[in-house]
Formats: sequence, C-alpha cells, structure tokens
Amino acid sequence: MTINLLIQCWEEIAKINMEKFTVFLGIAPVEEHGKHLPIGVDFFETNEWITGAIAQLERALPQHTWGTLPTIPLGFADIGNFPGNIHVSRELIFSVMYETINAIAKWGVKNIIVISGHADPLHTIAIEQAVEKINAENGVIALAPMGSIFHAAEKGIVGKYSAELTKKLEEFPNDYHAGWIETSCMLSIHPDYVKANYLERPNISLNGQDMMDSQRLAHTIAGEGHIGFPKEATVQLGAELNTDTAQKIKDATEKFILREGYECYLHHPLYHIPGMKIPG
Repeated sequence: MTINLLIQCWEEIAKINMEKFTVFLGIAPVEEHGKHLPIGVDFFETNEWITGAIAQLERALPQHTWGTLPTIPLGFADIGNFPGNIHVSRELIFSVMYETINAIAKWGVKNIIVISGHADPLHTIAIEQAVEKINAENGVIALAPMGSIFHAAEKGIVGKYSAELTKKLEEFPNDYHAGWIETSCMLSIHPDYVKANYLERPNISLNGQDMMDSQRLAHTIAGEGHIGFPKEATVQLGAELNTDTAQKIKDATEKFILREGYECYLHHPLYHIPGMKIPG
C-alpha cells in the first residue's frame, strides 16, 4: 500500500507499523535543460522513478507500506548562468537533507530512501554525507542510492538493456545534460513538455574531466545549454531508461529493507576523492 503523507493526520502516521514502512524522499534542482526541455526535468524524473520503483515494490513486498512526500526543489550545480537556474550551495543541500531526514527519523521510521534525478557528483555526495551522518547517529535507517545507480557499471550493479539501448550508449557516450538520455526520458514521461526543436539541436560533447572545469563547460554550452546528442532521443529509449532506473531503485530499496547486499549503493564512485566532500 502507498500513502501520500501530505494528506495524513499525525495520528494516522503514528499508527503505521514502522517495522514495515518505508518513506521515499525526493530532491532535485530547478535548472535549464537546453532550448528543448523544461527547467523541471530533474524534478519530473525524480517523481517518475519513485513512482515506478514503488509500483514494483508493492508487488515484491506486498506486506509493506510506502510513504511519499513532495520532492524538494533544490540542487547544487554549476551549469552556467542561464535564466531558469535555481542552484544552492552544497552546504545547504547537506543541511536540508540532514534536518529533513532527521525529522522523519523522529517519527520512528526505520527505512528512508532519498532519490534525486540530478547526477552532479557534488550534489549527490552532499546528500550521501547527510545520510552518513544520520546513520552514524541513529543506526542505519537511510539510503541515498542514486550516486551508485547513475554509475551502475562502475559499482557492479547489473542492468539488462535492449540491443538498441546498448548500441546508443556505445555510439553516443558522455551524454551528460539534456542530451538523448534525458530527452528520451522526458519523451516518455511528459512528451507534451518536449519542444520539437530537439531534433535540430547540435551535438555538444564534453568528457568527464571537462565537466569539472566550470569555465570550459560554460563556454562550450553557451547559447544552447545541453551536453550531448538530443536528436538521438526516442520515446522507446525513454521508456526503457525510466523502467530500468525504477528497477534499480526497487532493487536497492529491497536490499536495504532486508539489510542484505545494499552496501554497493552507499557511495558515489568519487565519494572518497579529496575535495569532493564538504569539509568538516
């Protein structure tokens, strides 16, 4: 059973069996996604993936209850000075996530899953630091798996892709922002929000190292805003990508609830690199 926590009174929440209850908490920035996608892409993806994961979890663990809360519209990034960007500091992301999860923990919740459709490593690691602090203070009650899910191959998290998707991933890598991956996802989630001009957008390619150079990044995407290959997008690829991400979130959540095999989801691959974490 899934419950929208916003429409529950405190007494109803108090009566929930916390031993079989999991709360999903989303966080995603409002930011530009090129000339062809809306500024709410990460927000829409976050909600879609949570909904998809819960649908699968209801079948896998029918005795459990799943609670949802509104996705927090905040994120850290350095994607240039475009109208529509609302970026905040890593320190604020850490504080908001720590205090929000801590408040939920006071209800007696023992399973809190944090999901973000925003893949910036500094954003993701700030969330993971907040979760790590929560778990150090309360015992293991929270998991933020997206840093690992976005880097599934590196973390040994296996996915089953169609031949079409496998070929696309090989031929058009480094599709970091509003490229064919996110455009495909949005064609599946909200096709009416995708402008037809995605078929006219130029290819803009940057490697991972270039992505960490804010000046080079801003110069390369000036006048466009995307990084990747938007015109390669299809609704079929988007449906597969969304289903696969929801499946990975479901797997991570189920393992966390059972406290078996969830450790591979704890940290982004760059978590222990000097300078990636917030000091202190």
